[in-house]
Amino acid sequence: MTAVAEDLTPGAVDALAGWRSLWDEVYGRSETPRDPALHLAGWTSSYTGLPIREAEMREWVERTVERLLDPTVPPPRRALEIGCGTGMFLLRLAQVAEQVVGLDFSAEVLAFVRRRVESEGLAHVALHQKRADEVDQIPDVAPRSLDLVVLNSVAQYFPTVEYFEDVVGKAANLLAPGGRLFLGDLRSRPLLEAFHLSVALQQADDATSLAELAERVATAVRTERELTFDPAWIVGVAARLDRAPQVEIQLKRGRAKNELTRFRYDAVLRFDPNPEDPQEEPLRLAWGDPEATPAALRRRLGASGGPGGDAPRQVIVSEVPNTRLVAEIEAVRRLAASREGDVASLRATLAATRPAGLEPEEMWALGTSTPYRVVVRGSSLHLDRFEVILTRRDSAV
Repeated sequence: MTAVAEDLTPGAVDALAGWRSLWDEVYGRSETPRDPALHLAGWTSSYTGLPIREAEMREWVERTVERLLDPTVPPPRRALEIGCGTGMFLLRLAQVAEQVVGLDFSAEVLAFVRRRVESEGLAHVALHQKRADEVDQIPDVAPRSLDLVVLNSVAQYFPTVEYFEDVVGKAANLLAPGGRLFLGDLRSRPLLEAFHLSVALQQADDATSLAELAERVATAVRTERELTFDPAWIVGVAARLDRAPQVEIQLKRGRAKNELTRFRYDAVLRFDPNPEDPQEEPLRLAWGDPEATPAALRRRLGASGGPGGDAPRQVIVSEVPNTRLVAEIEAVRRLAASREGDVASLRATLAATRPAGLEPEEMWALGTSTPYRVVVRGSSLHLDRFEVILTRRDSAV
């Protein structure tokens, strides 16, 4: 695990102070929402600069809570959230947990959460104004005492990847056997160019040359202020921990096609008390196989996936075209191949050649119609594809 000195570097201190000042200002001038459980200050679209639609944000919150309260594991009794913000997740966890701790470096946002805690009589919720790297300095939180630690949509504001790795290591030390570290809403490093191209393409005039468009994208990537993370690097961070966990990378849930569902992902580190026993080889299917469609899998796994059935313990479907990203990745390929022409011509080409694919939610739906747990993660080979892992719920995972 990469160590970080007790005294942060001046650059890291300045970066954290800048973000703290920004969020204090955002929360300080925001009005109390009509639904305090959905305080969306600061959630603006990179494409328009306007607030992301409330319906889309509500879906984002609900799908994230479903992942935090994974029904395949016991509900957390003791939970902690690093960077709790307005409490959208913290106070939902408080509905099921016996003890909940939240920390954030913004005094403004903690004041809002504290008012909610007091008004709702949530005596089992404790709040602390601290930086993320001070997570190991919380009173009454002992090592290996927590069931769940949440770091959601916060890591992009950390000053360095070394700081992130330090926070992950400290958080991992607080988890009891069987505990989970949820690293949510991580911005995808491999998709950074596709993200900035999608923004630039939407904002550009038809007459903008492709050479100018490419320069705008290159500048945006080069000057990116927020941290981004390669899923493979996250796996490496987990492997360097004192207790190597099982790592589960998942695409974001949700039907809305926005920057959150397309260009971010979740990583769950599971610190199970016992290593997984060797199991039978999974059934491997490639996209294009008639047995790899959601309908075919539903028929096969739903009919024979129960106890005593002949369905496999695990099924892996690889290289499924992702409708969320096929157009964006094709745009990257087209721009890399040629910078002749203008934005209008690129838009016309994309509209005419957009390939068919599958919405990831179609695969996640198998989790409700079959006795299988579903994981959907990005392909390691192609950015516009994904892989589906279905594991029978009566099997060890």
